[in-house]
Amino acid sequence: MTTAERKSVSLGERWRREATRGVDDTRLAQALEALPSIRKPMVRIRAGSIRCEMEGTMGSIHEVSLQIRTLPMRDWVVLVRVLRRSKSIVEALEDGRVPRSFDRLVARIVGEPLFPDARSVTFGCSCDLPEKPCRHVLALHELFARRLDERPWEILMLRGVDLQAMLAKVRQTEPDADLPPLAFGVPEEPVLYPDAEDADLGQCLTPPQVRWFTGAISERCAEAALKALAAVSLTPPAPVAAPTATTAPTAAAAAVTAPAPRKQTTAEAVAADVERVRKSSGSGSPS
Repeated sequence: MTTAERKSVSLGERWRREATRGVDDTRLAQALEALPSIRKPMVRIRAGSIRCEMEGTMGSIHEVSLQIRTLPMRDWVVLVRVLRRSKSIVEALEDGRVPRSFDRLVARIVGEPLFPDARSVTFGCSCDLPEKPCRHVLALHELFARRLDERPWEILMLRGVDLQAMLAKVRQTEPDADLPPLAFGVPEEPVLYPDAEDADLGQCLTPPQVRWFTGAISERCAEAALKALAAVSLTPPAPVAAPTATTAPTAAAAAVTAPAPRKQTTAEAVAADVERVRKSSGSGSPS
């Protein structure tokens, strides 16, 4: 995957794509022409709605609105607990950014993503134009898309999320007794927020941890693992019962009653794997 393919798409561009899906170029051009007529002081972004006033022809004023339901709050306690284990997401939110990984984390825990699709956003306008959505509604969509490019946290406000209150709860150091400790002492849990655009395993794991996962372990680690496996007591296999027939077994019966070939023990299998690693990596480097 190239760098261009992994480039993140801004919230404003995502909103613009959703809002203009299926809208022809002529109507989009009309919306851009109507954009300056939005009375900026009268733009109101609240939980669940965006409202504004637009100046129409002959001095008329149009009331334009977008509506979206707020996110349910019943699972936000769980979300806060997970965010305490997701350092990079918290740092992004504190900087006013809303990473795609947070959107996906909300979807997994709350049940729907933070960023809505076009079908969940309804609209209204006091004009009498026949096309739906009208150019005034499209202009409001464009205005909000541009605001998201500058103030991405407003998507949280629209969905009814109090960002500062959520971060205050995340900063509280309450013990989570039912959550296991993070492995290898990493500052966050990388599997909790898969992000195809900006996730990098190297940012979550230290170089020694990466070498462990790829099999490039040191000589001392390999010897300690073999010693621990050798100390494990293995139950010997049960003896094979002797045939009870009085006559000599036939060739087919002898093949059935012949003991199975000896199975490789776990310690021997690990020793073979370690030997292959030693040969491929030049015996490793001591830790």
